[in-house]
Amino acid sequence: MNPSLRDLSYFLAVVAHGHLGRAASACAVTQPALSKSLKRLEDETGLALFDRSARAVRPTAAGLAFAEHARKVVDQYEDAIRHAQALSAGDTGLLRVGATAATMDTAVLPALEVLLPERPGLRVTLTTGVADELHDLLEQGVLDVVVAPLERAVPAALRQQAVGRDDLRVVARRGHPLLRRSPVGLEALAAARWILPKRTSLLRQQLDAAYAAAALAPPAPVLEVDFISAGALKLVAGGDWLTVAPAALLEEASGVVALPAASPLPLRREVALLARRSAAWSPQMKAMREALQRANKSAEGSPA
Repeated sequence: MNPSLRDLSYFLAVVAHGHLGRAASACAVTQPALSKSLKRLEDETGLALFDRSARAVRPTAAGLAFAEHARKVVDQYEDAIRHAQALSAGDTGLLRVGATAATMDTAVLPALEVLLPERPGLRVTLTTGVADELHDLLEQGVLDVVVAPLERAVPAALRQQAVGRDDLRVVARRGHPLLRRSPVGLEALAAARWILPKRTSLLRQQLDAAYAAAALAPPAPVLEVDFISAGALKLVAGGDWLTVAPAALLEEASGVVALPAASPLPLRREVALLARRSAAWSPQMKAMREALQRANKSAEGSPA
């Protein structure tokens, strides 16, 4: 059995769309040609890959199992083509980067400030999203790399590598009453009014864990946001709120300062670069990794 890559690609399109007409349109082929391809694949494998009805085409259990292996074959082929193209392109080519909101301003954009002037022919597309969504896009081959906070576990098909870190500061407006204390204890901080990311955020989880380790109740936020942004820091600058933010964000923020918090604060968050385990690393991917590392070292060397 030696199914063609074209047949495998058509098969995966039908699995994705669940409809012959839509899959044929996505593949830019006629529906009869697509049907012949599926029949050829079923004849070669000896498997019934689909349950067909008038309205939909659904993969059988065997079809779903076969799809997992087909995706790996097609991904490896597409990776090989992209890698060869990237090698021939040198300093040009396309790099598809995914980033979480938490890493866009503090890691990805500083890295691109390093990378793009050195490779003026390079084109970069940026996709933002939550980590789980970006993991899926990476596994599907839609993205080349993803920059996100380092996690304890990622999908088995992906590999993550630490490329930097964020120092996380407790932030208050200039003139906040707690600035008169040095350092500010955990109990005093918990009694303040907070703007915090949601509980699913790794930053929030780190803060809660620091309080749990001290056998104290964590701060109860009066405002929860998806991530701490420049807009959230403006709110802090205008009131008696506290928040936790990467030190890099404070460089561009006005009206806010880092509080001298007691141990175990401030916190530290590792930043990771993720790619598929099976991916061949193109020169552009390697350059992005190096740019992330260089930008992070530069940030560490600058005054907080």
